[in-house]
Amino acid sequence: MDLTLPQQIYLCTYAFTKNKFPATLLQFRGQRVRAAALTELVLAGQAETDGRRVRALGDQSPTDPFLASVWEELHARPKKWMALVHNTAHKAEKPVENQLTAAGIIEKKTGRTLSLLGGSKVVLRREEEARAVQQALRTRVTTTPDPSTLPLAQVALPVIALESDATMGVVLNRSERRKHKVTLEELAKKFDREIPGLRKALSNSVLSSRSVGGGWS
Repeated sequence: MDLTLPQQIYLCTYAFTKNKFPATLLQFRGQRVRAAALTELVLAGQAETDGRRVRALGDQSPTDPFLASVWEELHARPKKWMALVHNTAHKAEKPVENQLTAAGIIEKKTGRTLSLLGGSKVVLRREEEARAVQQALRTRVTTTPDPSTLPLAQVALPVIALESDATMGVVLNRSERRKHKVTLEELAKKFDREIPGLRKALSNSVLSSRSVGGGWS
């Protein structure tokens, strides 16, 4: 299955060492999923930015329903990055989760639970999909001699997944991130040149949400 970037970001939050999606990784996944969708639109030539505001391009909506919903927001009127990444992040995961469920990659089990998942537990059913995504992220960070040569489509996954939050260490732990600090910085610079303003908005959204425990007041 060809996974969209939002779907890949979702699967990056699975911890194989714990055999689950840890609740600590769910706090800021909504923002990352939104940022991933916006990146997909830019990659497809269906959105553009001047660094502050983003506007839709063309009249043909994306075929993917989640990407289409984000494109339609832009089609109504140009918006600032922060509003696009942050304001409805708490609603962003559900449509992506539904897509992965329909594809048989994950399964949602309902029932009583003491977790932060509100009575719903998500189980990974096709491990190979998540392993492939996480390995792709690791490879791009740990084996790329010159990050500036990577296309935006490959740069986006590590940049969005790892921006501003050490709890994403299920893929790269702290020592690995320190070891590859220069590469991560170069990947971020490449992303900023291609889509100015988006990474900063993602960072600001995570920081503002962290003050209220990752939720919305």
